[in-house]
Amino acid sequence: MPRYLFAYGTLRKHQPNHFHLKDAELVSEQARTTGRLYEGPSYYPVLMEEDTAVYGELYKVDDETLAKIDELEGFQERGLDNLYDRKMKEVETDQGSYQAYVYYLSPNRKEMAETSIQYGDWKVHELLKKDEVTYFAFGSCMDAERFKLAGVDHYFHQKLGRGVLEGYRLLFSHHVHDGGRADIMEADNHVEGVLYRTPLDAVEYLFKREGVEAGHYRPTVVDIKQEDKQLKDVLTFYVLDKKPDLPPPFHYAKEIHRGAAYCLSDDYMNHLETLFVEKFQVDGFSDYVKKSTS
Repeated sequence: MPRYLFAYGTLRKHQPNHFHLKDAELVSEQARTTGRLYEGPSYYPVLMEEDTAVYGELYKVDDETLAKIDELEGFQERGLDNLYDRKMKEVETDQGSYQAYVYYLSPNRKEMAETSIQYGDWKVHELLKKDEVTYFAFGSCMDAERFKLAGVDHYFHQKLGRGVLEGYRLLFSHHVHDGGRADIMEADNHVEGVLYRTPLDAVEYLFKREGVEAGHYRPTVVDIKQEDKQLKDVLTFYVLDKKPDLPPPFHYAKEIHRGAAYCLSDDYMNHLETLFVEKFQVDGFSDYVKKSTS
């Protein structure tokens, strides 16, 4: 029977203890389960068993790897003085749910849980300590006109160009009154978008625009391919309550197309046009494309 492990802290990709999972298979990098993350007395976070959401990565592990993680987390079967308790929990992914091991701070060590971490994601928490972040836009935030209208275009003048997110697909799963809004989910596909280098003030604006506090999107980090480089831990946004695809309104489809035309590939532009014209049959979009390419 396969064993699965939920990693939420220093075992995650690009973190200092990730080497312990070198022989493990990554199942999902957008996994979630229950618990509350806290900053601890050292660099690493601690997880308390509480009824809120925590985000991380799901791995398929063998017995040897699990034994190494037990040692790292200070866990022993039937141990009376464990640092962490290893529990079996349901872990949700875009592909379904799994029963996986999760390491929670032992109740007798609760004094180590010092400060609650916002957004339930350790890597986001660490990213937001920086002066600048790299941001991957795949929806209407590719469109500079929207930034100008909002009076925030000065935050987004440093465009890095086209980025490719491998292992995901584009969908329109966030429903609002006039149609769907863009989202990504893990799949055997790729999503193209625009990369920006932005100050933290821009991140504050993006959180408001994406409705993070309202629970519409959550911040997450992904790896983005840019030509022959791989950019690590890039900020993007992920719909929390994913629903079936809903056709976007014309104005939103136009913003995506206008922003994408700046630097995305011809193949991906054709993909977007096919989505909006054939799959979603967005009113007026076919005529718009003809005019914009004439």
